[in-house]
Amino acid sequence: MSHDKWYKLDAMTQTLRFCSWNIQVGLKRAHVLELAARHPDFRDLDLLALQEASVHANGDDASDIARALGGAYAAYQHVYHHLGSRAQANALIWNTTRVHMHSIAHHLLPQSKEVPLPRAERMLLQRVKCQPRVNLIGEAVWRGISLRVCAAHLDVLGYRFRERQFRAALDELRARPRAELTLLAGDFNTLRVGKRPTWARLKRAAAEAGLDAISDEIAWTQAIRALRLKQKLDEIFLASARAYHARVWALDVNGSDHLPIFAEITFQ
Repeated sequence: MSHDKWYKLDAMTQTLRFCSWNIQVGLKRAHVLELAARHPDFRDLDLLALQEASVHANGDDASDIARALGGAYAAYQHVYHHLGSRAQANALIWNTTRVHMHSIAHHLLPQSKEVPLPRAERMLLQRVKCQPRVNLIGEAVWRGISLRVCAAHLDVLGYRFRERQFRAALDELRARPRAELTLLAGDFNTLRVGKRPTWARLKRAAAEAGLDAISDEIAWTQAIRALRLKQKLDEIFLASARAYHARVWALDVNGSDHLPIFAEITFQ
């Protein structure tokens, strides 16, 4: 699968290797760590964005995954909620030999009571317990190029509500100084029944903000395997001041109910 946007061609090419994965609060931590250490698709990553990372007696998932990837990797994990006794966190992991991370911000996404919603949707959301949602925003330099990388996780309920959360994430990016590369990735909970809704409004909003949905061709990213149900919940969006070619894929492994999605992005 590939996504092309070539223009202003230069002589030198550079390739960024990126992955985003919802690891289901570490329920299959041992399998996740084995994949990170041994599967070739995880080898030599530049950046990894995690959703639903968690903690355990000896530390946090992101730090463990960074160690499994190798000694060059560093990690940052932010716990923003608890599902029962399990911490729920977003995280960023980066290869310190190629990525110099300057800062990581926690952008708290709006809750349902803070945004205008259709009456029926608001009444539905008032009946369930609100869960905070966060977009982690890392400001970095990759191979001398300014880079912004985001690990986002939208709520699981409310069509317009998720759209409002997504637009809030875009507004936060617009308010920041422009980076040469911006990656917005994560679990956007774009659930469908049949072919509805299409979630086209999210893609249009991203495009208006200059972000390409480079993972469009991935068919599904989450499954309830016992019921043979599959959904496309995860995406990678990219804004680039440089020409690029993106190869994207999902790895069908059983380390979570979500698949890790990868992008190999070559810039010219």
